[in-house]
Amino acid sequence: MKRLKRFKRGIILILSLALVIVAGCQAISGIDFNAVLKNTLKVTSSEGKQAVELKLLLNEEAFEGMSDEEASLLKLFSNFKIQLDSVKVQDASHASYAGKLVLSGNVNIGFSIKQSDTTAVIEVEGAKLPIVLDVSGSGLGSMLGTTELDADAAAGPDEEALTAIGKEVMDSATDFFINNLPNPDKLSVNTVQEPINGVNTSLFHVKAELSGTEIWTWVKKYVDVLANDHDGMEKFVKQIVTIVSSHPELWEETGVNPFEQTGLDMPTTEDQIKEATDELMAAIVSLQDEFKALDEESAEDLKQIFNDDSSIKADLYVDSKLDIRKQAVDVTFKPSEQALFPLEGLVLHMESEMWNVNGDVKADAPVIPDAAITSDQLDSLQGYQVLRMFDTKSTAYALLQQLHIGKQTVELSVDYGRYPAIVTPKYVTIVPLRTVAEELGATVKYDKKTKSVTVYDEATNTTIVLKDGSDKVTVNGKAATWSFVSKSVDGALYVAGRDFANALGAKVHWDDSYGSDTFVIDREVS
Repeated sequence: MKRLKRFKRGIILILSLALVIVAGCQAISGIDFNAVLKNTLKVTSSEGKQAVELKLLLNEEAFEGMSDEEASLLKLFSNFKIQLDSVKVQDASHASYAGKLVLSGNVNIGFSIKQSDTTAVIEVEGAKLPIVLDVSGSGLGSMLGTTELDADAAAGPDEEALTAIGKEVMDSATDFFINNLPNPDKLSVNTVQEPINGVNTSLFHVKAELSGTEIWTWVKKYVDVLANDHDGMEKFVKQIVTIVSSHPELWEETGVNPFEQTGLDMPTTEDQIKEATDELMAAIVSLQDEFKALDEESAEDLKQIFNDDSSIKADLYVDSKLDIRKQAVDVTFKPSEQALFPLEGLVLHMESEMWNVNGDVKADAPVIPDAAITSDQLDSLQGYQVLRMFDTKSTAYALLQQLHIGKQTVELSVDYGRYPAIVTPKYVTIVPLRTVAEELGATVKYDKKTKSVTVYDEATNTTIVLKDGSDKVTVNGKAATWSFVSKSVDGALYVAGRDFANALGAKVHWDDSYGSDTFVIDREVS
């Protein structure tokens, strides 16, 4: 029964996600907007170009008290744009993209991504090596930390089968969720000639606009319509159940198919459909009630967010096949007062152009070079190692430096339970050598024959050799005497903190801002 309950919760989740994903309008001026939006879900291949730009509307008071560096960074990232000049989608698993990242109009970094069903190769302008990612089912899941499969475990349905099932679910979702959507009040259609990939094309120009106030009214109206269409929801649930019950491979891993269970206490398929429908409708009614409560209890707060300074504007260009060939969408969010301080608001602009829709598209195939950085290697890199992946004269290198990616900090509280910083009676602070070294990316080795410890720091090309019980050390072959003898404490070798930090090109200071005296070691490596 637990598995059955999980199944029902899964059905509810699928239906809820469909509500969020799909959207549409009623027909006007001979254009069936429902068909237009349904077609967007059926695009399997295309060529085109896209751009997404985010502008932060800064309040000048935000810069008061900021350092010049902080203000410079805030201004730099106040205008963030990803521009894809070439998009080739061959199918669900094969695609290639080439474009650039633009910051505040004056920082441009080119990049490309080539993806197959198993591998993605990312090249960034200025990088010495490409990045290779495993995007196969298990590889991608492992990279995201979402799966950890036993090598002998059943594989379950393959990726293509799941994709096919997902398309069937989305096709079913469109009839209920799209057909119920109301039109925005400001909506117009006219015929135009518009260049697509340099070729003048006859298109329908659909222009729609919603102010912030109208957005809130529109959302409530939509939820009201859904809440009153129990028959439509039940029909949709039946379609979903038909889809999942016709794919027994979905249940192979669990060993239990909820549609094949028999017995006096087992619910019938009709019972499952009714229960799933009732639960989802109850969720929509609950949302409807929450909206009403917000209107009654938080009307002034809503006016600050959904006001006439905010808006959504869309220009869609649709061809005779009802495919969207070109679009531009602007979302402006400017809440009243200072709800987003130090921002006054933000503007999101998205535009795209498509051709060869559902045609024969060949994406640029990924080629794995002999020398590359893998996703596993990337995860383990220190910041300075990432920085060193780029040419020192490149824009990317300069940006990473500005972001201080090579900065490293080790914090050791005197109250930390396992390996705290220790202040000796002579007021010399000693620190756990291995903990500090490894957090800075250095390696530590112990030689049983000589009973010596060797620390090698790749970042500064520094080698330190020392022994337990001695204050004598060698740094890059030169003898030195530190302010305190090396000493084992609870199984960890402790050394003079300031001397160790200086040898590795770092500085030290005390910080009590976290409520505990903390010894801080920091450095920036390029």
